[in-house]
Order: sequence, then C-alpha cells, then structure tokens
Amino acid sequence: MKLLHELATQVLLGSDRRPPVLPEPTGKLGEFLRAACPPGSDKEIRALRYAGSLALGAAAGYQPASTEEMPPALFPREEKAVVDAPQLLSTLQQIVDDGPDPLRREAFSLMASKGYCLAPGLLPKALNLGQKNHALRPAILAVLGQRGQWLASLNPAWSYAIGAADPGIDLALWEHGSQEQRKQLLGKLRGSDPDQARSLLQDGFAQLDARERASLLETMKTGLSLLDEDFLEAQLTDRSKEVRQRAANLLADLPGSRYCARMAERMTACLGQERKLFRTVRTLEAPASFGADWKNDALEEARPKNESLGDRAWWLYQIARNLPLAWWQETTGLTPAELIKWVRGTDWSEAILRAWSDALQRTPAVLWVEEFLKQGKSLALPLGTADLLALLPVRERERHWLGMLDHETHAGTRARVLIDVLVAFAERQESPSEAFSHRLLAEIHQLVEQPASAGLYEIARMLPEFVCLVPPACLAAARDGWKVGHPDDYFTRALAGILAIVEQRKILHQFF
Repeated sequence: MKLLHELATQVLLGSDRRPPVLPEPTGKLGEFLRAACPPGSDKEIRALRYAGSLALGAAAGYQPASTEEMPPALFPREEKAVVDAPQLLSTLQQIVDDGPDPLRREAFSLMASKGYCLAPGLLPKALNLGQKNHALRPAILAVLGQRGQWLASLNPAWSYAIGAADPGIDLALWEHGSQEQRKQLLGKLRGSDPDQARSLLQDGFAQLDARERASLLETMKTGLSLLDEDFLEAQLTDRSKEVRQRAANLLADLPGSRYCARMAERMTACLGQERKLFRTVRTLEAPASFGADWKNDALEEARPKNESLGDRAWWLYQIARNLPLAWWQETTGLTPAELIKWVRGTDWSEAILRAWSDALQRTPAVLWVEEFLKQGKSLALPLGTADLLALLPVRERERHWLGMLDHETHAGTRARVLIDVLVAFAERQESPSEAFSHRLLAEIHQLVEQPASAGLYEIARMLPEFVCLVPPACLAAARDGWKVGHPDDYFTRALAGILAIVEQRKILHQFF
C-alpha cells in the first residue's frame, strides 16, 4: 500500500529528527485512521498506530477510491501491419535495448519500407529512446503506428511523437515557436515553397537577435536562387559581422549574382599578362589599396590578429574566396592542375590557395579535390587529407583509401588509415560498397592477428558500427575468420558484439 510505504520512508530518520507527516486519506479509511489515532496522542504512538491500521487495511483488501479523472480515449484501430513473429520480436527487442544506433535505424527503416509498425510491447521503450536520442526520432516516428501516437498522447515526456504521422507545416510556429522550431519550419518551407520561406524571413528579420538572424540564414542554402538575391544583398550591411559573412557566402555560391560579378571585376583587375623570354605569361598582383565600396560587400580592411597574410594579401584572399572555382577555369582556360602550378609561381600563392580551399569547402568539386590530394602537403593548405577526402563522393573516397592501403607498408600508418576510414563512415552513416567492405574487413583481420597491433583499441571500438553499415552480402565476412581466444579482452568483447550484430542483421533481412 502506497500510504504505508510513504510513512515507513519518513520514520526511517526517527521521529525526533523529523516528525512524520501522517497521511490524511478521505473516505472510510480516513475516518478509521482518525478514530484509531486521535490527535492528542504522542507522535511516536500515532505513527505506529497509523502503520498498524494501514497494514490491517491492506490485509483486509482495501482498495483506494478510483480517480475522478476521465479515462483516456480508446486506442484507434491499427492500420499498419504489426510485427508478431517471435524470432523477429526478440531481435527487435535486443536492438531497441542495446543498439547501436545505425542498427536501430536500419531496423526501423526496413520495417517502415514494408509497412510495418512496432509491436505494442516495444512502443514504450522506443518512445523513451526517442525522448533521449533526438537523432533517432525520425526513424522511430516512422514505425510508431497509430497505437504509438495514442500512447504518446498519454505521457508529456513523449509529446515529441504526437502528430508525427502527418507533421505538415505549421505556420503558427513562426510567431509562437522556439528558435529551433522556426528554423525547422523555414527548412521545410525552403524545400517546398522557397518564396514563402523568404517572405516569412523578411518580415521582422531585423528585430531578431544576431545569433538567430545568422542561424536562420543557413536555411537559405536549400533552394537558393536569384530570387533570394535582393534579400541577401540587404544583409551585407547588417550590424552583425556573422550575418554579413553568411549572406556573402550565400551570394558567392549563387551563380550569376551581382555579388559574384563585383568580385569578378575586382579580381580581373588583379590579373594581367606580360612578355617574358619570348612568351606571354599570366601575372597576378594584389590590390594596392582597399576599395572605397568594398566594405559594402562584407570585405574587411583590417587584418585579424595573428593573421599571417600581409594587408594586400589579406584583401586579395577575401576577394578570391568569394569567387566560384569554376570562374577561374572559365576566365583563364586552365585546368585545376595548371592553375595551381601557375599561382605557386606568383608572390601571392598563400592567399590564393587558402581562398580556393574556402571556396572548395562551400562547393566541392572533384577535379580540384583530386589535384589538392595529389600535391598533398607541398601546398601547405589549411585542409588536411581527411578534410579533402570528406569533400569527395563516397566511392571516390574508397578509391583513395584503397590506394593508401596499397602503397603503405608501415603497420602503424596502415592502422591509422583503417581508423580514419571507420571514423568517416560512422560520421556520415554511409554504406560502403561490397568490394570495399570485403577489402577493409580483410585488412582488419590481418591487423588483429599481429602480436602487437597498433590502433587495435580504436578499431575494436568503431568496428561494430561499421558492421552495421556494410552491405548484407558482406555479413559472412564480418562473422567468419576471427582469431579465437584473442589475448586482448577489449577486442574479445567487441567481437561478441560484432557477431550479435551480424546475426541480428541476418534476421532483419530475412524477414524484410
């Protein structure tokens, strides 16, 4: 009985240290307790009498009065198919309980693709999981079904799932929602109706604080067009430096914008030709002074503290970073390799190479990434190899990683490559190709069998998540061939997790 438990909890400290607060239930039980424990008695005697009376009531089968609140509405009929196969139910229970997250996403995605929803017994755990793990919410919402929606309405902690089956676009959030809700609303609108999204953003934009203005501008990357140009041009004079810079970045990524044209005009003035040794060569000269109207385009005259570039190189860098890489090829007729060779022969190579790195991060271009990777550390770029590889499509990255493994003989360096690969796939949640998965698993098998394996701990930590991402045809390779009785306890535990994931994925793909 709850009342007896509350009383026992209070008297544990002793009635002298904290006098117990005796419950005062209503109805017949309240009358019985007041008669058995008159107010004039000592507090110790009253507490003991209360306890005895409550215990007697519990032994007699006393039932508390029912609540006066209305019962919840009945659950509507479930329209989706519900998973009921015992083996699959057991597997889904393990996945919901233990993960890892990529396996949960795959399980929920497979279920949703076949029109299934979670069984009733799994819904509370799935809803709790979504409450704590925001990244998993979209996958969970897809398999809640009507029963899950109904259940979410009974617990305020699960309110995130209410109405998830048809979220739609609620324009009222623009007026009454949080900053994050307004950003999500704009993000949805930019995908379906960019003009309406821009109109919402224009209304009252100046009244928002600087952080929110900068954050909301990010949503304009989706569906960016010349129709957005006037609004973005207006933000180049915003009172916030961050807002000005984000507007400039968006305009720099907008082909045909007036902003790009102004930058092209300034850069063209820095380019020239001269005769040298019976041939014409291209020249590059940084601006001699800061233009009177440059500040209007979010360019800064003063260098930041600790900036390695001189004043003129700093101005040149800012102009160049706001030009698309394609402009350089179209203007000069040179390939990326020829452009890099040319600029390295000038006095302004550091400024231009840094600018090209910035432009490449905004708008990745495979030919430029390939050339930067080929020339490597000799360019002294701010982007490392891993940064450059991240700009490539996944299959191009696989080709580069295979080349590294083919040409690297040092065990420690090979282990580092394997770790970088596992990290990259985990961060992007991309599925490797079948051929690459087999090669990488073979490399890891070989590494594990060495007596003192460099990087084994990091590889063992990330390998289970990678096994969640490999194609189903590679599951046998992920399961077989591991050294039995490995001396490293941590790897042995990781291997147990890998084998469990393989088995769970096999069952998922058999059913779905």
